[in-house]
Amino acid sequence: MNYISLVMGTAILTFIMFFWSARMRDISDNARWVPVLAPDKPTAIPEIPPLISIIVPAHNEEIMIRSCLESVIAQDYADLEIICVNDRSTDRTAEIVAELFQGRSNCRIITINDRPSGWTGKCNALHEGVKYSSGDWLAFLDADSRLHSSALRQCLDEALKRKINLVTLSPKFKLDTFWEKALVPTFAAMAAIIFPLAKVNNPKSPVATANGMFFIISRSAYEKIGGHCNVRDLAVEDIGIGKRIKAAGMGLLFANGKNLLSTRMYSDFKQCMHGWTRILCAAMNYKITTVLRYLAMHVLVSLPSFILAAYLFSQPAMEFWPNFWFLLPLAVGVQMTLIPCLFADQLGAPRKYSVYIILGNLMLVWMFLVMLKKIGFRDALQWRGTTYCYTRYQPKRLDPSQMEISEAPNGFGSFQTVNESETFERPSSSS
Repeated sequence: MNYISLVMGTAILTFIMFFWSARMRDISDNARWVPVLAPDKPTAIPEIPPLISIIVPAHNEEIMIRSCLESVIAQDYADLEIICVNDRSTDRTAEIVAELFQGRSNCRIITINDRPSGWTGKCNALHEGVKYSSGDWLAFLDADSRLHSSALRQCLDEALKRKINLVTLSPKFKLDTFWEKALVPTFAAMAAIIFPLAKVNNPKSPVATANGMFFIISRSAYEKIGGHCNVRDLAVEDIGIGKRIKAAGMGLLFANGKNLLSTRMYSDFKQCMHGWTRILCAAMNYKITTVLRYLAMHVLVSLPSFILAAYLFSQPAMEFWPNFWFLLPLAVGVQMTLIPCLFADQLGAPRKYSVYIILGNLMLVWMFLVMLKKIGFRDALQWRGTTYCYTRYQPKRLDPSQMEISEAPNGFGSFQTVNESETFERPSSSS
């Protein structure tokens, strides 16, 4: 009997079983800790509702911006102002927004032509939009996302009922092309593994994040953490804001918003790979050890590893357990088939697309290799037509550790990182 093959096969199959058992635990925890918000749920908004300012940044969004803003205009919330920030657009974005806003006293478009040194474009756009806002609550919505007409009312109700300062939503993913169906559910699942939503909502856990596609935050909390000024150079500013809100003890809720929020993040293979590489690399705070850990994990749980493990395991196991040798590979196979369906459903992707997880996982492994190259060679961050270059690979200020209260340039009382590195950027020669 080949004991080495038996041990190796058993070890890999056991690891795969452990991985999917952990995902099943996540599904169970999410059912307990992550509420699914319903559009028709009764709400208890105050008789005099607080003003909500919803801010939408738009950089060359002529394809998406109309449907996005129409979903905001259609909100059933009584006291609302809408601010669209036209951020250095060179297409018809400003023209479309102006047409939509014409004759609406609660809507305004702000145009900015420059990006200050040390700021990402999106953070600067949102920061400028807040300057023109008057709301007691601020809502931030990406131009590629859409809201159900009751979304603001439902989210504010959750915030007031739970006495928390930030509510954010996981979306329903709009997946049209083959590569969207194959990649987005797997990559979104990876983000959920890095930041388990049940732990995000558990006040005893330090895990925290937010979804920049949409979140609503009280102005007082936004100002206390320094707003977007404090996360101005982060590629995942939403995660940074979520972490700062929870670290300050002001309370956040990451709800399942598949009934209230929809998004189409990327439309082809190149966009999916480039966009999610940026997101996951920054979510791991550009730590090579973290990337290596997840790389090893996803190599071991890939279909080729399962086939190899089953091959190594089967023959010696038949000799040792002639009547039961098939139980372990069968159990693992059932897990690999059923659990992705349940996980995809919680993440806002149709269950039928979980069949693509085989390909998605292989592409995720490739992405981790690309991330190692980017971090190791200190490649500059390229995002939405701008190249950001820093004295070190990226500012590692995602976690609000070693923070002290100081006065930010916008006048907000803010968290600031001790001994923060200076940042520099250069204009991109191409998009």
